[in-house]
Amino acid sequence: MVDTVDINGKEVEAQQFRNDWALALMSQGVIVKLSVSRWRAKMKLTPQMLGLKFVDEDSSDFMRRYVRLGEQKLLPPEIIGEIEGVERRARSILESFSFETVWGRFIPFTAFESWERENKIIHDDFVEQAVVLGRKYNEIIGAVKKDYRNMARDVWSRLYSESQGGATESFIENFVSNIIERIPSQEEVVASFKYNTTYFIIPMPSFIEEQVARAQEIRREEQMKEFDGELERDTKRRIQDEYVQKKQELIDGFLESTVSNMRNYVSELCNKVLISLSQKSKSNDITSSTINKLKGMIRKIKLLNFYNDDQITNLLKDLEGELDKFKGERDKNIIVEKLREIVDVGVTEYVPNKFNPAVSYLEVT
Repeated sequence: MVDTVDINGKEVEAQQFRNDWALALMSQGVIVKLSVSRWRAKMKLTPQMLGLKFVDEDSSDFMRRYVRLGEQKLLPPEIIGEIEGVERRARSILESFSFETVWGRFIPFTAFESWERENKIIHDDFVEQAVVLGRKYNEIIGAVKKDYRNMARDVWSRLYSESQGGATESFIENFVSNIIERIPSQEEVVASFKYNTTYFIIPMPSFIEEQVARAQEIRREEQMKEFDGELERDTKRRIQDEYVQKKQELIDGFLESTVSNMRNYVSELCNKVLISLSQKSKSNDITSSTINKLKGMIRKIKLLNFYNDDQITNLLKDLEGELDKFKGERDKNIIVEKLREIVDVGVTEYVPNKFNPAVSYLEVT
């Protein structure tokens, strides 16, 4: 027996209703591709760079095959750390305002403005890192030379352990020069900093739905005659068949990575808070850090709740109302009760009570 739902007095197949809803949601946001690149300021570390010697060729061969020494930095670690920190912030902010889908990070329009504002700040910080690196290039190269001079002396002591006079100036200069020549010019280093964001709409429903319909037509033998050559015909047929087979998988995957993902996030966080509260004192209040964590979750859900999850919304509204009360007025028991309700609701599948595909199923142009 096929499951159905009642929509405005009309029986609709539940799966088709769910699919129409999912397709409509896909048009309520954009996929964001973030590309942050630069010269990495690192090179492969070799035994020679450390002054390591081998007793024979077999030992040297073993080292190459079985041992990986890692990397060495070509800029001061504190500078690399600052740049990498900006890159981590860029990825973290994108993750905070989006859902991971098969197409990439999906940002609902409800969260887009907030993400764009934060992303602009990080973009400017990244550009500033490049500007500072260019302005202080000669100073930084000088610091790198000084640090590697110290390393050169250490390498000399291993290579020539019986030497009494210490590393020669020519050895040090040659060692440092081999490092510095790996560093690009000032202009090249600055130009390597690139921070790009690309946006596109999920290729559903317009593109894939069109291809699914086209697939049905292509199967007719008379239309197959339009293709030139056996290879092109078979290739196009396989591609069209793939669209048909993948359609449901893509729809289910989108709902799983957005709606289900957010509900699970809410449920898991609330459950962690419940566990934490059960392990603490019997006081009728909760810590400020727990309150801030819950309020942060509520703010995030308000942005990411692009599918109008009224069940979660109403429960969070009640929870927020209790959290906003002054200390002494807050009722810990009510907070615990609301958290438990959210945990229970969060693990269930959400399907809208009211949804009109003819109205909600809009293209973004």
